[in-house]
Amino acid sequence: MNLLSRWTLAALLTLSFAVPALAADPSRPWPQAASDLPADPAVRFGTLPNGMRYAIRRNTTPKGAVSVRLRIDAGSLMERDDEQGIAHLMEHMAFRGSKRVADGDMVKTLQSLGLSFGADTNAFTGGTQTVYSFDMPKNDDASIDTSLMLMREIASEANITKEAMATERNVVLAEAHLGDVPSTHLRKADFQFLYGDRPASALLPIGLEKIVANATPELVRGFYEAWYRPERATLIVVGDIDPAAVEAQIKAKFSDWKAAAPPRPVPAYHARANHSDRAKIFVEPGAQAFIAFDWLKPFDDTPDSKAQERREVIRYIALGVINQRLAALAHGANPPFLAASASHDNVGNFAEQTELGISYRAGENLEGLKAVERVWRDAVKNGVRQDEVDRYVSELRAFFQSRADSADSTPTPNVINDILRSVDDQTVYTSSHYDLESYEDIVKSLTAAEVSDLLRDSFSGDGPYLFVSSADALPGGEKALTDALAQADATPLAASTSQALIPWPYGAFGTPAKVESRREVADLGVTFVKFANGVTLTVKPTKLRAGQVLVHVDFGSGRLSLPTDRTVPSWALSGSFIQGGLKKLSIDDLQRAMADRIWGASFAMADDSFLLSASTRPADLDRELQVLTAYITDAAWRPEAFEQNQVAAVAGYAQNEAAPASVLAREFSGLVHSGDKRFLAATLAEIKGAALDDVKAIIAKPLAGGPLDVTIVGDITVDQAIAAVAGTLGALPERPAADPLAKGHERFPAPVSDPVTLTHSGAPNQAITLIAWPTNGFYIDMQAPRTLRVLSEIFSTRLIDQLRTREGITYSPNASTYASLNTDDYGFIYAVAQIPPDKIPNFYAAIAATAADLRDHPVSQLELDRARGPRIQDIQRQQQSNEYWVSLLDGAGVDPRKLDVIRTTIPDEEKITVADVQKAADLWLKDAKSWKLVVVPAAAKP
Repeated sequence: MNLLSRWTLAALLTLSFAVPALAADPSRPWPQAASDLPADPAVRFGTLPNGMRYAIRRNTTPKGAVSVRLRIDAGSLMERDDEQGIAHLMEHMAFRGSKRVADGDMVKTLQSLGLSFGADTNAFTGGTQTVYSFDMPKNDDASIDTSLMLMREIASEANITKEAMATERNVVLAEAHLGDVPSTHLRKADFQFLYGDRPASALLPIGLEKIVANATPELVRGFYEAWYRPERATLIVVGDIDPAAVEAQIKAKFSDWKAAAPPRPVPAYHARANHSDRAKIFVEPGAQAFIAFDWLKPFDDTPDSKAQERREVIRYIALGVINQRLAALAHGANPPFLAASASHDNVGNFAEQTELGISYRAGENLEGLKAVERVWRDAVKNGVRQDEVDRYVSELRAFFQSRADSADSTPTPNVINDILRSVDDQTVYTSSHYDLESYEDIVKSLTAAEVSDLLRDSFSGDGPYLFVSSADALPGGEKALTDALAQADATPLAASTSQALIPWPYGAFGTPAKVESRREVADLGVTFVKFANGVTLTVKPTKLRAGQVLVHVDFGSGRLSLPTDRTVPSWALSGSFIQGGLKKLSIDDLQRAMADRIWGASFAMADDSFLLSASTRPADLDRELQVLTAYITDAAWRPEAFEQNQVAAVAGYAQNEAAPASVLAREFSGLVHSGDKRFLAATLAEIKGAALDDVKAIIAKPLAGGPLDVTIVGDITVDQAIAAVAGTLGALPERPAADPLAKGHERFPAPVSDPVTLTHSGAPNQAITLIAWPTNGFYIDMQAPRTLRVLSEIFSTRLIDQLRTREGITYSPNASTYASLNTDDYGFIYAVAQIPPDKIPNFYAAIAATAADLRDHPVSQLELDRARGPRIQDIQRQQQSNEYWVSLLDGAGVDPRKLDVIRTTIPDEEKITVADVQKAADLWLKDAKSWKLVVVPAAAKP
């Protein structure tokens, strides 16, 4: 497949609103049949006589797991004017029963195989496709046979009944209401400006509410039979399987599939050429402060080939250089914008779009516009420099090398989604090893002139069109924008100069430490090390992901160590710390110095520690630890990084006010901690009044002299890990030992009869309702929170059945639990749903009835198995990832209870009985102990 279609470097292209391209004529064979690109030989490609294509690949990471995708080459772009929203409604109806599966039984059948609803069983509708997804934890015959049977039922045997539609359309409308927020309105307005009303609607699969609300079974079936047909279908199966056996099953189950109706012509859309309105302002309270420059061309339908691949790789490099320049501006002193990026995408198979997207500071839209215009104009006029090209080539080389190294241990869901992406892109799916070879061939003699030529081509379309969104009216309107653009265009360009690479300044931190003690835990394959300076290290070598090494460095005591008498600006901590760079290297210098390596530096604050983390590879571990040690000892705390975070936080606060889910996410932790200031979200005034010194003070002492605990998991030996830590963190001055049993002080709020009420400024048809009951912490009795987790799964399933399937008043009701690792008597079980305000009583009635039934009556063994089975299967699947082990082992060197967590999780889950579930419900789900919360439209607050 095309090299670019599988890339995960989305951070460079985060502001694009483009969507995937429409697939070409489905009667064509696989793209490799007419291409000089070699398809991945590990994939078995085929086509049935009825036209249905399939792709099968054996992949054993994780062992025993299988993923299945059914892609229908039809999405919202295929809808007629009176069908807007029907493709998405049909996706929902596919789970409402079929010829062989009763309404409501499909999800239960999948749960019996160990799949959880939402995480493992899902579907989505896009402009170009509808995709059904099963990720099965087991590869036994029953799982594979059942999953293929269900996909076959979805393909042509769906029941589209009046009764099922009566509730399911309301679920779809509830989902639409979730998206009735300023960011969605902004996106639609942008599409309308660039492409017109009908294409904009077609590019947004949610459709029109009036059509969905009045849809008939006949309307939905008409779409289903016209577009769900074998020649428009691709079935993909990847996992721990025998490809020949799966191929035989596919042939047996799908060969008799015949289209039920004549095909329809694919609707034709066209890019608007040279439309007169060159600038557009979108204003809505809560809208993002955003600018987009766009250049449009007709869609290029050139088949995938080596020549096309070369062109796209060079284009990506060209835009990568632009993104490097934009990032440098954003990170500098007095930056003209918060962030900016360049991208190039196909839109709906009718247009190509090159976009410069800008998140600007509120009130400074013209400054951001002018700055980005200069970057674009300079690149187009003067081209890019060879040193810029070489840096980006190095970054991508490290990426491709890493993918090739880990190809045989890439997780199955990643592999199948890559194949799916290639189908939608109509590109040849090539192997990671070929991708690396091809990349090296493309860049071996790549010149700045060639990159500059393709950069100019990318910006040579019809444009630029200028779209600006704002929460408030912009002075001067569109004319002020076009005048500013003309003024910027008339400003002379400064000469672009290359920057010399700074010699690496963090290669030595002192004498490497000696190992004071070393202890192995054989049953878990873990080694604990203590260095002479007090630094502790936990190592678990694995072969779970070839070439991957995960690193955690814990320091300090986290949120629970913060002062309780004031709200601290923790919202600014990560950005100010990491983006502030190092004293000897700015963040851009650091990225330039590490261009040829796989590395990272992320920061998080947990309740009981502060955490620096990274993902690297064995060859780069030494340098990675040098970076993390430099952040511990030599962080720069540049004021411009703090100011960027502060401006973004102020803008985000207003945007969050416009959606109930955002208000809840911001306020929830503080509320369920009884207003504890360590957990409270900062107010807008507190954000505006914060200072960099306040942020630095949060972690200054633990950085300077607190305990340091390192966890390394992955493709590394114990001795390699010891050597890498000994010469970096181990070489620092002596550090004290951590207190492994430090207790927290957390308090759940008192019960309330009437819900605590918060408000949002968004759509009046949206509210969130929540109920929670206090429980205990995790370590006081590890069996109890595991039983509560299963209870919450049963509770969640029942709420879905009642509020979604039967009443159709919410899209995704959910129940879950939390058990503190630091406070013995702190935890809670809760249920939550986004719901229309007038349906809040329905939520609490369903909660009361469900809780009472769980208290008074035992669940069935089948219901218990359906809730517990996916939990156990998910844990077993997680245990085949480095991410699981680094998370669970984090801190285990000083708190051995964490090892017991790993050992006992599955046995404890397996021994949960029906009686245990009822006992837990009777103990905790008591009306008198409940705490309630609603987030309602501001106008609805009494």
